[in-house]
Amino acid sequence: MKKVALKKYLIQIAEKLTPESTLEDVYEQLSLLADIDESEEQEKNGEILSQKEVQTLSREWLR
Repeated sequence: MKKVALKKYLIQIAEKLTPESTLEDVYEQLSLLADIDESEEQEKNGEILSQKEVQTLSREWLR
């Protein structure tokens, strides 16, 4: 995750914190946003599988 994105995400998360929020909640949100960033980067780089490819691979994995 880039430094600019990290700062943006931390500010975004901080704005939604409530008195009941925990550090674990912050970690979960940050992890989710990082995963989304990674997925978008993979899609941009063409590192994706079609539904048919996923079905074929999953059949092989579940043998």
